[in-house]
Amino acid sequence: MIGYSGYTEHSDYYIAPHDTWESAFELLKQLACESEDDEFCIGELQGISQNGDMFLLKNVKWYKWNEDKGEWEHER
Repeated sequence: MIGYSGYTEHSDYYIAPHDTWESAFELLKQLACESEDDEFCIGELQGISQNGDMFLLKNVKWYKWNEDKGEWEHER
């Protein structure tokens, strides 16, 4: 495993690899809020394509903002 990465619902790019799940999760929450997305995914980064435009993620989890609870919830 190289680290942790992910993307927000309407993003065209993955975040740079993070050493910890927590730091990637915090950045994705911030990016989702700033872009007014209500979903993002995070996973274990296993590899990057040769041209760097595609990441291979494993154990991907999606999170969705629950307006009623005011928190991010694991969705799928």
